[in-house]
Amino acid sequence: MLFPVAAVSQIREEYRPLADMLATLPEREPTEGNLVELMTEGPEVFEKLQEDILAAEETIHAEYFIFNADYEGNTIRTALRLKALDGLEVRFIAEDFCTNGAFVNNMKKCGVEVKHHALTPLRCRNHQKLLLLDRKVGYTGGLNIAHDNIFDWEDITVRLRGPVVAKMEQLYAKMWERHFGKSSAYDIPAIQPYEGGAIVQSVDENPETKTHLNLKAYIWALEHAKDYFYAKTPYFKPPQELADALADAARRGVDVRLIIPWEKDPVAVIEVPFERVFYEDLVKAGVHLHMRTDKFDHSKMFVVDDYLSSTGSINLDALSLLYNFENNLYFYDANIALQIKSIIEDDFENCFELTMEHINAFPAWQKRFEKTFRILGKVF
Repeated sequence: MLFPVAAVSQIREEYRPLADMLATLPEREPTEGNLVELMTEGPEVFEKLQEDILAAEETIHAEYFIFNADYEGNTIRTALRLKALDGLEVRFIAEDFCTNGAFVNNMKKCGVEVKHHALTPLRCRNHQKLLLLDRKVGYTGGLNIAHDNIFDWEDITVRLRGPVVAKMEQLYAKMWERHFGKSSAYDIPAIQPYEGGAIVQSVDENPETKTHLNLKAYIWALEHAKDYFYAKTPYFKPPQELADALADAARRGVDVRLIIPWEKDPVAVIEVPFERVFYEDLVKAGVHLHMRTDKFDHSKMFVVDDYLSSTGSINLDALSLLYNFENNLYFYDANIALQIKSIIEDDFENCFELTMEHINAFPAWQKRFEKTFRILGKVF
């Protein structure tokens, strides 16, 4: 084992191989004693982000895929500028593909250290959403700083306190150092665990190493599920090995259910419409595909057998699982699993289940078009 015996001894024995497989670096070790708050209301998250930023006393480290030049972006930007003027160490990693450079660079005038994730190579985007405060409080999940994401879509954000925040800080420091060529120049002290807190493992995805840890975690969860595997994803273009794992689990008798938006991302820059090519084989294998119709659901999560669960920035597409910089959290905790299970089950009523009757009604031209573009699944 690569991580402390105290942490692994608290994980159920059958899940310890997963934790071991993911702990390829000290920063990816599971930690116990973490307080976890699952937040599904965007406006509530927006208010809490502001509150925590303004309460910070030493450091603020942020990293966002989308940071829009709208009211919400300007509000968070103003809070970051104020804290930098107060003398805090404020760092911001911007994703150039989806963020206005001039908008974020304005923070430099107030002392915010702003760095940019380069546009090349195009497939290796920095899709993480992280906010770390005073090395004590951490946020991650799917929520971007953008009006539509916060107020119009459904999403999930995780607010964390405890030892896992130090691990997330270590991963942030590596990202800063790896891409911007200078030492992060700060120590990251250990954080004392909270009594009764959860075991959490923070696992980044680094396309440079090509370890694909999170893809392996999804496949491991499907291969070891006994009763059920429930998941939500806004984009469903899985690598073939993940599609095969979903089908194999369903054939084995596992209750496999996915919630996928029926309508496409309303603000997507590029949306290649080939994901339904997977639907027929999965439905025939017994996978339940629940198509959400009431709103765009940007959540990324899964839960297995009332114990293992996960959420973060990863979509079930090849771009996220193979090529992007990402971050996912893995929870070895029955209480958190039941919370995530409840979130997913509550949304089944906002969906219709796709059947072969629906699939057979798809236009023939659409099926041919999507199969033709299947090869792009490793690109988009």
